Amino acid sequence: MKEQTIILPQLPIVGNLKLSSRDGKSLCHIDVVRKQKGHIPTGFFKECLDEFESFLNARTRQINLPLDFSGLTPFHARLLRQMAQIPYGKVATYKDLAEAINSKGFQAVGTACGKNPFMLLCPCHRVVGSKDLGGFAHGLLMKKKLLHLEGSLPLM
Repeated sequence: MKEQTIILPQLPIVGNLKLSSRDGKSLCHIDVVRKQKGHIPTGFFKECLDEFESFLNARTRQINLPLDFSGLTPFHARLLRQMAQIPYGKVATYKDLAEAINSKGFQAVGTACGKNPFMLLCPCHRVVGSKDLGGFAHGLLMKKKLLHLEGSLPLM
């Protein structure tokens, strides 16, 4: 089956999300897109929109959607699965994640977090440095807003 993509209508905090699926039943990539018109989805992508809207409007604390990890390295898939275990309203450091997957490469963990294909579902915004917020592929302002939504960072 050919990969399907859709750009969702504007969502709180994140704006437009571009979703991709290889099988119409699981997500293989989520990304933030700028200045692109969103579309009203149907089928599986409508389920995705409903989940994201509920989460970003603070009606639910978890997004429950199937993910397609094929095409990722074993290290990256293991890291993303571990990242998905960080509870809502909590944060973990890059070091915490590295230790949880038995890796000494804190920097490799940071790099892999920056290439997270499943933002919000494998919540890289909950991963912070030991002395600061660390980075975020979609900008620190978005990271701060997501952490504030979850109650783990006062809005500054």
